[in-house]
Amino acid sequence: MPMPDWSRAIGVGLLIAFVPSLYAQTDEVRSASMLANTCAGCHGTLGASAGEVMPTIGGMDKGYLVAVLSDYKLGKRPSTIMGRIMQGYKDQEINAIASFYAAQPWVSTDRVAVADQLAEAPVLHERYCESCHQDGGRGQDTESPRMAGQWAGYLQYAMQACRDGERCHPRKMRDRVTDLSDDEIVALAHFYESQK
Repeated sequence: MPMPDWSRAIGVGLLIAFVPSLYAQTDEVRSASMLANTCAGCHGTLGASAGEVMPTIGGMDKGYLVAVLSDYKLGKRPSTIMGRIMQGYKDQEINAIASFYAAQPWVSTDRVAVADQLAEAPVLHERYCESCHQDGGRGQDTESPRMAGQWAGYLQYAMQACRDGERCHPRKMRDRVTDLSDDEIVALAHFYESQK
């Protein structure tokens, strides 16, 4: 016997009322590690990137991560995909993701730079970078990410993009890299990668 139209309408109405409440329940119970799993495909397990062009984010300063992720969400920081991903998160979820990654241990690359890549780098670091990236790039805070042990490929890309005006955070970074040549940027990138 077919269902009367009014019972279908009630069934659909109950379903429509029930689905958002399911979403609200799951939304409230999503853990920081569950939220951060979205990032693992590019940034590696627990934020330890295994690829040269994706930065390691595990062990970075929480304030820095919140600022960067929020800037992606608001479109203040140019990106290919991060901006679209971050628009799917609420501010408290971004805070939870940043807390999760900040609590992870830093994992440096296993690369060792060769001497000719490092010849002028310590002098360049001292002149242009030390005031913000202290202790050979190990120092970090809300405005300055850890650079020591980061992938040279990513660092080279980030410094060149900043120098060329494509993306730069914070703004004072642009003033530091404006006069650096491609060779000097490569030398600095390998210097930081070799610092563990």
